[in-house]
Amino acid sequence: MNATSKAMEPEVRHGARHLLRAVPTGISQVYLQDSVPAGLLFVVALLLAGPQLGLAALVGSAVGVLTAAALRVPHERIGQGLFGFNGTLVVLGAVGSFRPLGLALLVGTAGAVVATVLMRIADAFLTVPARTAPFVLTYWLTVYLGHRLDWAPAAAASPSPVLGLHGDYLGLFTAESEVFLVSGWLPGVVMLIGLALVRFRLAVGAFCGAAVSVLAVELLPVTPPDVSAGVYGFNAALVVVGLLSTGRGWRSCVLAVPAVLLLHGAIEAVGLVPTTFPFVLAMWTADLRRRYRGSA
Repeated sequence: MNATSKAMEPEVRHGARHLLRAVPTGISQVYLQDSVPAGLLFVVALLLAGPQLGLAALVGSAVGVLTAAALRVPHERIGQGLFGFNGTLVVLGAVGSFRPLGLALLVGTAGAVVATVLMRIADAFLTVPARTAPFVLTYWLTVYLGHRLDWAPAAAASPSPVLGLHGDYLGLFTAESEVFLVSGWLPGVVMLIGLALVRFRLAVGAFCGAAVSVLAVELLPVTPPDVSAGVYGFNAALVVVGLLSTGRGWRSCVLAVPAVLLLHGAIEAVGLVPTTFPFVLAMWTADLRRRYRGSA
């Protein structure tokens, strides 16, 4: 093997400091950001929602990072957090869906490994970024197994009033926290601050996406019962951040927000939990369109 081919080989050695940095960036990549400060603030937000949720995020990202290192993923991609966010969401999903905590962490950890392997496969074969598709598939499998094995469901959390807001309009803040599959206005506010640390327009975009979604749902003839939990706004908030973070403009956001709302309804109609799949489909459409236009 000559010197040139050696130089072209990916670096696969991972130092402890490098892996340690990848854990908070893996958490920040849930919002498509490569930022240690944002990742740490997101952990604080999760701790405010519940200590077990902050623990779940750290465990999920760490498992994803270590699994990626074992799979010999290039260190640049691990350092950017690209193999931590799916694991983060899988463990959060398990902890938010099942109890006791020990069982949920165990199941979530196994799921984080599976999601990271799926991410590695997608990284090799897809022509567009996988986004959170590995999490979605793993979470659906986890929920299915949980129902089949009669695991006890976790108690649902209800957001409390804030700043004079109550009822459905809490979705203006809870949507941002629901991106991490948790509910609460204060975690949502802290997450907006984390986004603002990276770029202020990202925080504005996330809030506007949630606001448009809440307004649209409120205009329906029959308003769904869980708007205040943010479940109808988080895909809109996330897709706006995703589009702005990848160089798209506000016009793309205006088209994407109603699209993810329609996708959310369609996925619910077939009996599946939408999670972040509407966001994934919208981003894939934008990615494929950019790729097609770039090759034309």
